[in-house]
Amino acid sequence: MVIKTRNEKDLFDRSAEIFMEEYKNYLSEKGSFSVALSGGNTPKELFKRLVKMEINWENVEIFMVDERYLPPTHVDSNNRLLWDNLFSKINIPIENIKTIKYMESLEISRLEYEKEVEDFIKGKKKSFDFIVLGMGKDGHTASLFSDNLDMEGTVVPSLEGKDHKYNRISLGLGVINSCRKKLFILKNDKKEILELVLSGKKFPASFVKGNVIYIINEEDK
Repeated sequence: MVIKTRNEKDLFDRSAEIFMEEYKNYLSEKGSFSVALSGGNTPKELFKRLVKMEINWENVEIFMVDERYLPPTHVDSNNRLLWDNLFSKINIPIENIKTIKYMESLEISRLEYEKEVEDFIKGKKKSFDFIVLGMGKDGHTASLFSDNLDMEGTVVPSLEGKDHKYNRISLGLGVINSCRKKLFILKNDKKEILELVLSGKKFPASFVKGNVIYIINEEDK
């Protein structure tokens, strides 16, 4: 499904509404809501809206979609972005926040997060209730790039490439596709790559399947 909004304000307002709709649905169905959140500049506008909404965060478990292998205080860390723009502004139990930790090596960090994700999804038909994704102009999503050797594992490494800085850790396609609903939030500079993905061209984002919503604004601002 593709939802087109008039401008960026409408893009993020509608994205927050979709988040709230899903939260209410699953809260009434099973008393809890699990979500995986992406970092980057685009979701920051979503987070600004979520902190103002009537959400009982005690019933929400939050996972990270991906992270650069950086200390959590680094300016380019998704961990820092999430803490500064969301976690520090809501009343959520610390145990409900599942972050990708900066440990002795990329592989140790990956294995630690993989265990946390696998422990959570064990025995479940679906991984998470909801996932918020972005898409690069190169068609990547999460930290899954075209040069990734492995995109299918639970949690996979993504090594630095010519078009993307830093080694990274990312949820794999298996976990992403197992989410009940996926929401791609796209500004209108992603119009061309979205059209290519929807036309069947092969990019990492093309392999996200199932209940997928793409939301994009038509005007520049």
